[in-house]
Amino acid sequence: MALNRNHSEGGGVIVNNSENVLMTYDHVEITFSDIEPMPDAFKGTKKGSVFLTPYRVIFVSKGKDAMQSFVMPFYLLKDCEIKQPVFGANYIKGTVKAEAGGT
Repeated sequence: MALNRNHSEGGGVIVNNSENVLMTYDHVEITFSDIEPMPDAFKGTKKGSVFLTPYRVIFVSKGKDAMQSFVMPFYLLKDCEIKQPVFGANYIKGTVKAEAGGT
């Protein structure tokens, strides 16, 4: 996972030369839990867009926030579940592991 590495000044996404964006979803919210201690960049609910590539999921937030982008490579995602509550929006719940030696 990487924080604030894949966003452009105009609010877009930056991908590697070897990958392309397969799908884009706007009006997405992301929330983090079970982090001790919780860094300021991960506090609260973030709103923005999600970009799906063949290798990772990239969240780009709207507005000025400590978290401008968050990258989740597929090989670091664990225990993912798709939830479809009767009253409420559909969502995906899972765990993102930090990469050893990552920043």
